[in-house]
Amino acid sequence: MAVAVIIDIPGGNQEIYEQLTTKLFPEGKLPEGWLVHLAGPSENGWRLVNVVPSQEQFEVFAREQLIPAVQQAEGVTPQLSFFPVYRLIRN
Repeated sequence: MAVAVIIDIPGGNQEIYEQLTTKLFPEGKLPEGWLVHLAGPSENGWRLVNVVPSQEQFEVFAREQLIPAVQQAEGVTPQLSFFPVYRLIRN
């Protein structure tokens, strides 16, 4: 079942986001199977919302790519939450 992954980066901004996504999404392409990626400012920093095939797949991505990229960006401590996607409507 697809899951939505919400990543909040307190104190984050567009510059930090661009640094991370350059490493995480080479050529602007999402990892295999990802359905949606959204990003923008939040009241406390920066928020990303992804819809991915499974939490397990995202956890592999986080372990192998996200965490190493975040460790290179000073002052970034992402907070993750997940919820199952019941329905995704796209045009």
